[in-house]
Amino acid sequence: MSNQVIAAQRFGIDLGGGHFIHGEVKAVDDGTVKPVLVLSHGFKGHKDWGFWPEVSRRFAEEGFYTISYDFARIHARNEGQDERVVAAVSTVSREVRDIEAVVNAVRKGELPFANEADPERLAILGHSRSGSSSIIYAAEHPGVGAVVVWNGGSTPALPAGGNGEQLSYHDQAIIADIESNEARFDVANKFQSLSVPALLVQGTNDNERLLAHNKRLQEIAPDQHFVSIAGGDHTFGAVHPYEGATRELDEAFAETVQFLRTVY
Repeated sequence: MSNQVIAAQRFGIDLGGGHFIHGEVKAVDDGTVKPVLVLSHGFKGHKDWGFWPEVSRRFAEEGFYTISYDFARIHARNEGQDERVVAAVSTVSREVRDIEAVVNAVRKGELPFANEADPERLAILGHSRSGSSSIIYAAEHPGVGAVVVWNGGSTPALPAGGNGEQLSYHDQAIIADIESNEARFDVANKFQSLSVPALLVQGTNDNERLLAHNKRLQEIAPDQHFVSIAGGDHTFGAVHPYEGATRELDEAFAETVQFLRTVY
């Protein structure tokens, strides 16, 4: 579908309390109802980081109603909100809530080109930490049809550093969130409990912690789908500012489309 004209329109979701999610929908505006794909960026990224603008367009060309968005922490940071406010919306719990807000907006028909979207065929894709958040969300919300994780899927880790006042507000918020949600954030347990198909795409040159978690998930849920990208690092060789697709990124994209085709 690469010869199709892609329509794109930005949107905002008011979460209350001065918090917003800003995103963009891309789709072939041809009047046909399409499966929905929600793309969630990594912890250090944003919806316009590196490969995301191109990847979201390419998924739209493949026939998906594609949503890319910034987690609420991005708006808070860009608006120069107080450090403690930014910290409070930077937790895993808040990330899961942000995914829920986007999915709910799809189901209510509140996003652009709503007539092009089929909420009954909805998949979520998360990179890095949002891969773990996507697994947690899908395990807790049976309406999701499929989960894709790019270089993620580990149980959230505590930030490195000292204790007490030596920690930033950011690290304190993340630590408190993880420590109070130990069972909920057991990603291996959540992954094993999934009742929907999942695909984990993992670069072989990613960090050892993620590789170890990926191996663990393969052991406990062998019926799920796993793909190794030879030579792929945490961003499949892509950089920001973007310099174009890499072989590893193209392979991750192709494997993801093939998987989603089997689901929808």
